[in-house]
Amino acid sequence: MKRILPFYLVVFIFSCTSTPEKPRPEDWQGNWKAVWETPPESYPGIEDVEFTMTGNFVFDADSLTVQANGFDGCIFHSDTLTHTQSWYVVKSVTSQDSLLVSFNDPGQVGLTYKINSKSADKIVLQMLDDIFITLSKQ
Repeated sequence: MKRILPFYLVVFIFSCTSTPEKPRPEDWQGNWKAVWETPPESYPGIEDVEFTMTGNFVFDADSLTVQANGFDGCIFHSDTLTHTQSWYVVKSVTSQDSLLVSFNDPGQVGLTYKINSKSADKIVLQMLDDIFITLSKQ
């Protein structure tokens, strides 16, 4: 019985504490021009395609709308795509900060972008090993 009591005490304490707000920095909010790039060396043998694509990221207080302007011959996509999802930034002490987005369920991570650099008017994100998205504040 003495061993069970501390367990219940810990569960009670954690159940009474509120979940912290997921950080959505205000300086991210607004319209950003986006350029996706991937190095051709990552796709040996593929020719006659474009390795860049343009679009927009629109950060609101609780949602992110991404528009990717695909086209015929684009390595990323052949059509324009628009998705609205939940977003937040995770600060890390031991590794790079990350932008996390969820497509359907705000509690589930859909995509993780490493934040390679951030200034007032430019953010460089990395997806996977070789996809880089440069955001420029509009």
